[in-house]
Amino acid sequence: MKVYYMTFTITPLFVALFAFMNLALIFPIGPYRATVKIPFWGGEDKLDRMVRGHGNFIEVVPLALITMATAEILGANGKLIIGCGTVLLLARLVHYITLQSNPIGKGRLVGTLVSMLSTLILIGAILFELYFA
Repeated sequence: MKVYYMTFTITPLFVALFAFMNLALIFPIGPYRATVKIPFWGGEDKLDRMVRGHGNFIEVVPLALITMATAEILGANGKLIIGCGTVLLLARLVHYITLQSNPIGKGRLVGTLVSMLSTLILIGAILFELYFA
């Protein structure tokens, strides 16, 4: 049985970038709620899109980061991890920007599919490192 040591050199950078992005997504929601005088739930288009954009981020990013960290612990190729993290970051930006500007725009679908693809590649890296490396 192979022994793995928890050494991270790549994932912490992406954790920091995504944590910063999370703050950037959530920060404007409170002040906007105060502006439109809606303390709970929604009912106002811009507010709903802001909340939904943050919700989509929270639904996708944490598990993707866990997947990335697991792949890194298991010894997956660093360039692969950097590539997947970068692509995931860009995909999440495209998704959020499209949701804010044109909720039915193709960028939402592209952002979602590319986020899934990035995570699937990391899952493949985990399985490869576990069973074939």
